[in-house]
Amino acid sequence: MRKNAQQGVVLNILVGIVGALHAGVLLAPLFGTSSITQGNFSLSGLLLSLLGAVVLLAIVNLFRRGAVR
Repeated sequence: MRKNAQQGVVLNILVGIVGALHAGVLLAPLFGTSSITQGNFSLSGLLLSLLGAVVLLAIVNLFRRGAVR
């Protein structure tokens, strides 16, 4: 998302983790898959967490810059 220079690596990692957790809690039941928060690994849970992290990073980018890049 090209945010390292503006918000730092630590904040980038924290936003990604929070996005992954929210996706695991909110989206996993909708798709009927297990989430990473349940302690078992699955490809669908990993992809959902990745999607949640990218979406939350895009939302943070939208509010900080006014546009998604």
